[in-house]
Amino acid sequence: MATGGTEFIDSTTADVLIREAWSRLAIVAREQALVQANLVDRRFESEIVGDVIHVPSRTHLSAQTKTKASNAAIVYETQTETLTNITVATWEYVAIAVESIVKIQADRDMLKWYAGEMGYALALAVDDVLAGLVDDFTNTVGTLAAENTDNDFIRARQYLNDANAPQDTRYISISPAGESGLLKLDRYVNNDYSAIHGDGARETALEKAYVTSFYRMPVYVSTNVEGTNAAGHDNGMWQKEAIALVMQEKPNMYPVTWDPDYLVWKVVMEQIYGSREMRDDHGVWIQGA
Repeated sequence: MATGGTEFIDSTTADVLIREAWSRLAIVAREQALVQANLVDRRFESEIVGDVIHVPSRTHLSAQTKTKASNAAIVYETQTETLTNITVATWEYVAIAVESIVKIQADRDMLKWYAGEMGYALALAVDDVLAGLVDDFTNTVGTLAAENTDNDFIRARQYLNDANAPQDTRYISISPAGESGLLKLDRYVNNDYSAIHGDGARETALEKAYVTSFYRMPVYVSTNVEGTNAAGHDNGMWQKEAIALVMQEKPNMYPVTWDPDYLVWKVVMEQIYGSREMRDDHGVWIQGA
């Protein structure tokens, strides 16, 4: 049985004497795999002057050859072409300002601390825009919120073949839920089908989202595919000329500036870009999980 008084020196009364530690590490928000900008057509960037790029079409002649009749004049053909315009008008920025007292007293350089996050924020904005174009493709397969079948991918591939889309630079972009469905397909996981699919899984510093090839098309998995697990995702298959991206001003960080009115150090990063669906029949909206 305890005896004596019940007043102790505890962690509350001795709080001012108990040391605390601040870790040099941090719980950093996980970054999504941003892949879209590497899977679209960037050829027009060298041509941008002003805010619009006019891209003319060149269609096939309705009859490339005609049979010549004796003593009859030949018939000349006239083609009316169209323009596809890429408007470059998205102007975005991210900025932070650190008060001088924080810069002096904080245990780390806050400007450096957030520098990488600023670049990621701008890259994410571009990826969001491109991911949002997938559901604009006219050709569709599958059902939202349902795992895709092998027939879905075969039909999507046929859409591209029917459009004479180049065999190279074709890609598949899917959500993690979409990949889970693929992993249940024997044709996807069984090495007996490697001759159909091409090179297997590989990973480099620039292609963390790449998982394998399926029907000779690289498969990229990203949580930034538009949609949700509950409502389904806008997965896609396309040849890169389906969508154009023009980065007129790539992410540009300006030198740190001092503002004496507010006693803060300021840093700003900006970008200017535009995007456009260019060849509708070169892409397929794969509605799925």
